[in-house]
Amino acid sequence: MDGILSEIKVLELTNAPSGAFCAKLLADQGADTIKVEPPAWGDQARHEPPFIGGEPDPERSTTFLALNTNKRGVTLDVAQAEGRALLLQLAAAADVIIESFTPGRMAELGLGYETLKAQHASLILLSISHFGQNGPYAAFKGDDLIAQAMGGYLYAVTGSANRPPMGSALQQMELTAGRNGVIAIMAALLRREQTGEGTHIDVSVMEAAIATPSGLIHPYSFTGRNPRRGSGDTNVMDGMHLPTRDGEVTLTTAGTGGRPMEVWSEFLGEPRLLDPKFATRLSRQENWEELRDLVAPKLAQWKNLDLMRETMARGLVIGLVQSPQQVVESPHLDARGYFVELTHVEAGTLKYPGPGFLFDGDNPMRNTRAAPRLGEHNAEIYCDRLGLTRETLGQLRAARII
Repeated sequence: MDGILSEIKVLELTNAPSGAFCAKLLADQGADTIKVEPPAWGDQARHEPPFIGGEPDPERSTTFLALNTNKRGVTLDVAQAEGRALLLQLAAAADVIIESFTPGRMAELGLGYETLKAQHASLILLSISHFGQNGPYAAFKGDDLIAQAMGGYLYAVTGSANRPPMGSALQQMELTAGRNGVIAIMAALLRREQTGEGTHIDVSVMEAAIATPSGLIHPYSFTGRNPRRGSGDTNVMDGMHLPTRDGEVTLTTAGTGGRPMEVWSEFLGEPRLLDPKFATRLSRQENWEELRDLVAPKLAQWKNLDLMRETMARGLVIGLVQSPQQVVESPHLDARGYFVELTHVEAGTLKYPGPGFLFDGDNPMRNTRAAPRLGEHNAEIYCDRLGLTRETLGQLRAARII
């Protein structure tokens, strides 16, 4: 693959969305990325629904397909001595290794940072775990929801104050940790270019959760008061979505120059919005039902796109509540060349999201490869790169080392 990172070789040893996403982001920018999976079963993501066609199939998991574009895939049992020896050969040629084992497990296997560094002083090892490589919780298990809970996100951010905590969907903390890993790797590559030294990077998913929501820790640090999750379902003008003639929109007071009710009153032709009971965010929350009853009938007269055009022209900000189909078919995203079509031997041709940025006006994921099938590149990597014979490859497969 061509790409800005085409000279960087990455070895991925992860069974977690955070590590897979981190490696994917590097691979999507051209890094030569080899994903190492356990023989037979493969990455856990291969077994997570939804599946294309509806039936469980390790080659048709949409989760796996989405997290593993542009990677080559091999199978390897690193718990066996011959497997570790092969991994050390792969590591010797790598610039970056990404791993998500339980902290300390790599060292137990004889693959810890000091061992890897001894054969490759400029190696960058990134370890992603739920609670970090040290500390009282380091060996604890976790997942995205646990990170949200332990990081204060459920307590202070999502959901309503008078209801149980509400988790954020779609593994947002795991994916944020993956992005944090990319930033750290890029910084480590720059440092290596300057000093020649490698780095062991320690990324915590819980710490990613802490750093994510705006205004979570600072209010407590500065005032000593614990912020509580608000009444997001009652604040009509700041985050509530209401129906229109052909869909729904989300409202906000952004763009109103500090006088939200005056601007909305003028646009909707509803002078009752100027009542002092709606003047502040708190008072709008306290009188949310009455406010909703004033606003909702006005919005119900509009079509989504017409409403967006009119409000945007006046400096107001609203968002269309779009289905995934509407997002994929968006003329705006089409004009920007955002989506990329990839063909997978088992899953067929599918649309994939782009990286969310352009280089010189072009999508850098143009030359993109679909996720690898389990062990798809064993012969290419072990024979063509490491010099094993096909006979040896067959013996390793029979012994379930690959």
